[in-house]
Amino acid sequence: MGWTYTIKARGETIRDFFARELGFQTERRTVKLLDCAVVNLREAYLAFEDIDHTTGKREVFAVVCLIHYYPKSYHNFGYKDMEESVGPYNYKCPERILKLLTPTTNEFALKWRKKCWERIERIKSMPKFSNGDILEFEEPIKFADGTSRSRLEVVNKRRLRFQDPDGGYGYYRLSKNILVSNPFRVIKKAA
Repeated sequence: MGWTYTIKARGETIRDFFARELGFQTERRTVKLLDCAVVNLREAYLAFEDIDHTTGKREVFAVVCLIHYYPKSYHNFGYKDMEESVGPYNYKCPERILKLLTPTTNEFALKWRKKCWERIERIKSMPKFSNGDILEFEEPIKFADGTSRSRLEVVNKRRLRFQDPDGGYGYYRLSKNILVSNPFRVIKKAA
């Protein structure tokens, strides 16, 4: 399960690239891309349909592709593809992709799907907050500048921007993934 470096045509979408690169058709079998979702420009979640023409059996399975861009290189695009049955450790698959998949008995695929669904449920159940609210984390959040904070004030709830409620400098941005993986409670601002 290594990386593949290749040429992605200028203007070619990630969806079109993977449909061309990973899909195929023979007399006995057709594998085609049904849907593609790119998360944070580093992970692509793909739903592929596999039809066996001899038996008529149809299966839809997921493929996770880690991706890198190298725009100034001849081989300008790299990816590492992992079919769900190998148990990838990337669980940001969107709900729309998971809903396309057909039932499976593969232990690794079932575990991967379960973790993806659990993450989706955590996002859906995340408490709502407003500008001015203070989030108090069970464990301090560490930032790239070396600081860590256990309390953050919401400055912009839509863009997930925060500041130190105790008068620190600068703003912080937290992704939904960080918020989902770090338990916190919301202290509502005084009305």
